[in-house]
Amino acid sequence: MEKRLSVIGLAVVTGLAGFSSTAMADGDVTTLKDWFAKGDVKGALKSYYFAQDFDGAGKNDSRIWVNGGYLSYSTGTFNGLRLGGEFQASFVGSKDDLDGKTAGSLDAEGAVLSEAYLQYDLNNTRFKGGRQHFASPLVANSGSRLIKESFEMYSLKNSDIPDTEVTAGWVSKYQTRTDKSFYGDNAFVRFETNGTGRPGDFYDVGDDGMWILSVKNSSLGGLDLQAQYADVVDEVRGIYADAKYSFDAAYRPYVAAQYYHTDWDDAALDNNDLVGLKAGVRLPALAGVDLFAGYTTAGGDAGDARVFRGLGQGAYYQYTATTKTAGVGAFEAGTDAYQLGIAYKNAGVSGRLLYTAFDNPAAGADLDEWTLNFQYKFGGQFENLVASVDFSILDYENSANDATDLRTRLIYNF
Repeated sequence: MEKRLSVIGLAVVTGLAGFSSTAMADGDVTTLKDWFAKGDVKGALKSYYFAQDFDGAGKNDSRIWVNGGYLSYSTGTFNGLRLGGEFQASFVGSKDDLDGKTAGSLDAEGAVLSEAYLQYDLNNTRFKGGRQHFASPLVANSGSRLIKESFEMYSLKNSDIPDTEVTAGWVSKYQTRTDKSFYGDNAFVRFETNGTGRPGDFYDVGDDGMWILSVKNSSLGGLDLQAQYADVVDEVRGIYADAKYSFDAAYRPYVAAQYYHTDWDDAALDNNDLVGLKAGVRLPALAGVDLFAGYTTAGGDAGDARVFRGLGQGAYYQYTATTKTAGVGAFEAGTDAYQLGIAYKNAGVSGRLLYTAFDNPAAGADLDEWTLNFQYKFGGQFENLVASVDFSILDYENSANDATDLRTRLIYNF
């Protein structure tokens, strides 16, 4: 850690001393004083209440209310250099959770330094290194709980090619929501084994981290393409690709396709693939209303290795993703999943209603999941205040696993 901080410190000094003012980009500050004085401060105050009810005999319902937020600061840009950091904090207001259903997601007391990065821009290339939030198909943090996930990583992003963005990077650590978080499909992460109920720390990703290479292109009219390769060293390699074509029509129809490929290093695990299709349209007679449908199918048979979806609880880019389960069942071998949805967005109000079915070949493992999402952004004297409600119904083939899930959030951004 000391060696890494020394390297970052040397880069800062070199940047301040070695780059001429002629290389400065528009918006750069011109003095060290302004570098800090003209920085950007932002944050949020959050209050979350989650409730889960379970049908199975001997299962206790769960209730938890947590409060907290984050505060972040980034300097101005001086000779292409910028520094940034973010603190997050969480405090449990009340809890009734005998079975510990929220231990790995919301039940956390304390604070964590989730961002501490150096960013350097030169022409169309950006380097960013340190603790940071990141979102991509195979590496993505989740912000659905009070503590937002983060990564320690180092990346280069270039946009020299018109309408094209290329990113290469190395992810060394993964910060979870709490220190009791554990995800079986990310078992290569060195999760904490004796968590005490604090926000998650930064845990090693395997022995040698995870390499990524991504390309996004929108040079063809109406067609957006992206692909990503990820290699968790000595664990698993994954490929993701998708294509979306939007038709030039008043009701904005689109079609999309996606592909996942998994190559496990463990010879006992079979490699696997997932294919997805999606289509949607905006209803011309109802402003702000969209209809869409998605389908995914994973290869293999019951009991085979699942498809690798990526690192982090935001890495659910499949077309059958949901709120409560995130649609993780779609990655199980031999599973076909279907989703129908309607969405609305207009004048500060947005929402969706989803029906998603997971047809799992294992006995008793099928799931029908209903999802209702609603969000309202206040205006006037309550500007920047956002309220949201998510409600899910889980209807399993094995009715003993049935459950409902309610999530409410109140967030003030400043």
